[in-house]
Amino acid sequence: MESCSERKKQAGSFLLIVMVVMLVMTFSGLLVMETAMLEEVTVRNEQRTIEVYQVAYSELESQLAFLDDNTVNFHHALSGDRSLAVIGNPGGCGTTGGICQTVTLRYISDAPPPTGYDIGKYISRIYELDSIATMDGSGASSSQTLEIYFVDTLPGS
Repeated sequence: MESCSERKKQAGSFLLIVMVVMLVMTFSGLLVMETAMLEEVTVRNEQRTIEVYQVAYSELESQLAFLDDNTVNFHHALSGDRSLAVIGNPGGCGTTGGICQTVTLRYISDAPPPTGYDIGKYISRIYELDSIATMDGSGASSSQTLEIYFVDTLPGS
């Protein structure tokens, strides 16, 4: 038969083993929670990055359609960078999580006209259309650029 003192020693060692197992499980749970929180932050940052990219890129498409109907802006940009009004997301700046945008049309250089145009009457003007979108309070931003070839008549033609 076991004596009473041997049973107390076994009960004490069992309690110690249970405490160690509980401590290990607690730290494992904390590690899993910390990893999950880090992944959540990473996913949220990726979503913000994608959102500002989409806003900046869709603004380029909207501005290109606008410039097709308002070619006078190309002539104004010859004398210097021309800021254009935001079309796709106006007024998004200044609100929490809002997206601020700037759109700039920049003249780069002249080039020969494309095939089919009279070289004595036409010229290609090369422009850059820049769309920059920045999300307030997050630091997420995207800068997208589109190169545009605008066929123009030569002065005096």
